[in-house]
Amino acid sequence: MRQSDRRLRKLLKGMYTENISQEALRKTVRRSRDAFCENELQGSLSSAEFLFWQSKYVRKRWWLFQAAVLLALWWISSLTKAGCDLSRCMGAAASLFAVLLLPELWKSRNAGAVEVEGASRFSLRQVYAARIFLFALVDLLLLGSFAAATVASGRMELQNLVIDFFLPYTVTCCICFRCLYSQRVGSEFFSVFLCLVWTGIWTQIMLHERVYSSISLPVWCGMLAAAVFYLGYCIWKGQRDCGKMWEVSV
Repeated sequence: MRQSDRRLRKLLKGMYTENISQEALRKTVRRSRDAFCENELQGSLSSAEFLFWQSKYVRKRWWLFQAAVLLALWWISSLTKAGCDLSRCMGAAASLFAVLLLPELWKSRNAGAVEVEGASRFSLRQVYAARIFLFALVDLLLLGSFAAATVASGRMELQNLVIDFFLPYTVTCCICFRCLYSQRVGSEFFSVFLCLVWTGIWTQIMLHERVYSSISLPVWCGMLAAAVFYLGYCIWKGQRDCGKMWEVSV
């Protein structure tokens, strides 16, 4: 037992005496409060510990599914020659890879747990920031390994990989986070529907070789930069206003 706990017990025992002055009572309460605060400070979690415990609450199967998507895409690329077919597979796989973020990020809203998280020691903003950071780390590892292996093996050039995979992936992430932090969108399925619509639009672009080839590389890079900027803006704005959006005081 900690020294502060023993001191708190000793102080509380003194409150049961028959004749106690108001000054002694105030002094006991003040010391009890100080002992409680001291005990709480000793047991508080650091940022690294908080992130570690949040990682335990994330269902790992979504990371396994994301890895399976990349492995399937790697297998398809070994059977398909570089061209329109591989580009369409890349776009569909990129959207699916991003959609697999939704179940874990939406589970608190679907279960109505945002009120509980908003009343916890760590704010709702911190909880979601930890989850987003964890997914960003794992996805960075998965995507970095996939991109390095694909380019090193000569199955696809880097600029084609950026256009055919990372651009639709980033746009899909924009849709996911925009819907997640929206008051008007209260359904995870509507987010999936919008992602499917975007996948259909991207597939149509890939089907029209003339349209695809008419867009220059600087334009593609500008579109990717705009998507990355908007994704960062969605996450920043959502983190800033998440309590207001979900009507939870944080």
